[in-house]
Amino acid sequence: MIVFGLAYVFVKGIKDRTQLLLLFSLGILILVFSFFVIGGFEGMPYAVLSLGVFTLAILYFFLKKYVIGKKILFIGVPLIIAIHIFIGFINQVDYRVVDKERLTDDETGNYIEKIEKDTSIVGYKKFKGGEGEDFLLISMGGERKGNTIEVLKVKEDSEKTIICIRTSYNKNPEPNPYIAVALTRIKSKVVILDTDGTNYGDGLFD
Repeated sequence: MIVFGLAYVFVKGIKDRTQLLLLFSLGILILVFSFFVIGGFEGMPYAVLSLGVFTLAILYFFLKKYVIGKKILFIGVPLIIAIHIFIGFINQVDYRVVDKERLTDDETGNYIEKIEKDTSIVGYKKFKGGEGEDFLLISMGGERKGNTIEVLKVKEDSEKTIICIRTSYNKNPEPNPYIAVALTRIKSKVVILDTDGTNYGDGLFD
């Protein structure tokens, strides 16, 4: 909202052609920033913002002759984007990474032993946790030996829980790298996406 408000104040006193050039330039700068400075899933909101700026420029090209149209444009587009951001916010799921030292119950311990012996096991398994939180134990498989796992964010839609992770090589001694993530709610379908595009969503779900 602030970006679009500043854009309106800044460009309203400039010639139409220059206004379009400035808006497209702003969109390109935000897009480059989202991909090359932030990167990964964390840069996606900025990429969406750049798309909004491009849309604003295109609509402005067709509505520039209409004063009322321009005013509606600079209010309506930011409002739509604000609603989109709000929907994304309410779809976020509270989560926490469970300390591996606390995974001491028999069921979890047996499963950890299983994935360490059978490093072909990739995906997730659901366990009952305390304090009303269930947790997923996510394993990457033996091909990822030496990697550590970081949870970037968790969100959901009407059908599935989406866990966004990042793996990086850090000499992790685990034969089958894993992480336990406690969630306030879990949909019947779970998708686990790595920043490199790997989908670990196909796994065990009890």
